[in-house]
Amino acid sequence: MDKTTFTEQLARSYAHLYDLAYLRSQALLGLLAPDAALSRKEKAWKLHHILLDVIAELKPESQAGAFARQRRRHSLMTLRYIKGLDPSAVAEQLLISRRHYYREHSIAIETIADILRHRHVLSASSETTGQSSADEDEAELSRMELLRLETARLSHANRYARISVVVARVLPLLQNILEQHKITLDMAIPESFPSVAIDPHLLKQILLSVLSFLIENADRARIKGRAIIEDDAIHLQFNVEPAPAAHSPSHADMQERLSLLAELGSISGASIQPLYTDTMVKGFDIELPITQRTVLVIDDNQDILELFNRYLSVNNYDVVTTQNAEKALPLARRIHPYAITIDLMMPGQDGWDLLQTLVNHPATENVPIIVCSVLKQQELALSLGATAFLGKPITEQSVLSVLKALEQD
Repeated sequence: MDKTTFTEQLARSYAHLYDLAYLRSQALLGLLAPDAALSRKEKAWKLHHILLDVIAELKPESQAGAFARQRRRHSLMTLRYIKGLDPSAVAEQLLISRRHYYREHSIAIETIADILRHRHVLSASSETTGQSSADEDEAELSRMELLRLETARLSHANRYARISVVVARVLPLLQNILEQHKITLDMAIPESFPSVAIDPHLLKQILLSVLSFLIENADRARIKGRAIIEDDAIHLQFNVEPAPAAHSPSHADMQERLSLLAELGSISGASIQPLYTDTMVKGFDIELPITQRTVLVIDDNQDILELFNRYLSVNNYDVVTTQNAEKALPLARRIHPYAITIDLMMPGQDGWDLLQTLVNHPATENVPIIVCSVLKQQELALSLGATAFLGKPITEQSVLSVLKALEQD
């Protein structure tokens, strides 16, 4: 991987630092976490920690004025990725403009790229000289597929949110106010929880608004948060212990803020219900609809259809199947699938023709198409517009990895 591509991949990995599903799809895993004994999930965690740990190396040992810029870049990356502040808050703390922030951020990323390339990439390549052209072709193919996956992922933007990722980004923003009020917040969301049908930025604002309300009206308390699945929804429940005292805000002020929260919930498709003790709000119940993502599977082999159904149905996907390629487009137009998988060798209209039909039709041009075939024609499939390629025989992990890579941060 050349320096420019490595730096671009590194920047994207930092942008999705707390999204392990995204990190699992990155080409950097093979360079920075090459241990074959690790699973992709374990490699993603290792990459996550490598990217956090290397930030410390930006801090210069000397305190002399000549190193002020290096210290500022170290502070910038610490505030942005370790403390979780957004760019505006980082720029404000460092007393720099937004434009200056992005310039310093770009330099910091390039510096880290140099450190990691020399440590993990160049040293490894010096030990394995004479890399074959087949390896280079495979790397180029990997980049092509990553580009396709990233493009398809962006087409799904703002449709879904993973609660664990959003919560991980919210908690650092509340750290100062929690300390000021001497409040402990206990909140953990299993990574395995399904996605919810809500814009992630709106969910972030809902959580900040709800938790700020509770924090500002309590002192020396504990806020306990839990997540439970009921029917087709996830409930995020927050309770203050002990409950707020009667000197909390006026009734009029409290009702105004609760009305704003209810309006925010209605805009986003969530339900935000206050929980009372006497007349005081002691917590909230946030109901979020679970996403039922539909995958359309097109294959003339009934065994393959059943395999997809078994792999995906237990992982919160709705599976619709057909053995008839000619029915694929009308079916896709009716169900609006999250993704489509197609076989290449089918009677009647073959997979190549179907691929061209789907990628060029207005109703399906933005739907990720995953070619699934025993034929070793990944490069051709990607060049004709496929988002990704799955070789047969398929495994549950290979199918889920491709679909997870489509998820947004």
